Amino acid sequence: MRFAKGLLVGLVAAGVVGLAGCSGSGSGPAAGPSASGVTQTGPPPPATPAVPHAQAHARAAAVQFDRLYLAGQFAASWDLLTPTVKRQIPRGVWVKVHNGCASAKAGTARAIKAVTVFGTVAIVSERLAGTQSKHSTAQEVFNYDHGRWGYSPNDLSIYHHGSIAADIAAAKAAGFCVSWKGF
Repeated sequence: MRFAKGLLVGLVAAGVVGLAGCSGSGSGPAAGPSASGVTQTGPPPPATPAVPHAQAHARAAAVQFDRLYLAGQFAASWDLLTPTVKRQIPRGVWVKVHNGCASAKAGTARAIKAVTVFGTVAIVSERLAGTQSKHSTAQEVFNYDHGRWGYSPNDLSIYHHGSIAADIAAAKAAGFCVSWKGF
């Protein structure tokens, strides 16, 4: 009995304290339930701080990746992929597909126009000089993972057709190849 009375007093006190913050003064942000169902009042929490020096480091990663990739050093460029991408595309597949399918971007001079960082994701906008395509800019995504920025290609599906020849055919069909080298 004593336990039940103590519990009831505790619940009533919690209800009174909980209602005390619900005045209709309108002097602060509106209270609302959070994802956990608990009502919150006051200003929203500060945004998650970005990775220190994120723009400069993402830019450096993009420059390094471009330098290796455009020089045809595909094994070295694979090392600069994110760990998630590396698990999905083995090094040998990456190298053989890129050796067999010259990219429309390969050998093209590139200049980074902007780097926009959203927490652990960076969008690198590059100007492509001397391209024959109607688009003179490209956006590449880099992700911060395991203490470094890594490249994340936007289409991994071309690497999963069961053979290198089929992967190259898929890349060609998607418009990623300048010419067909075949195998």
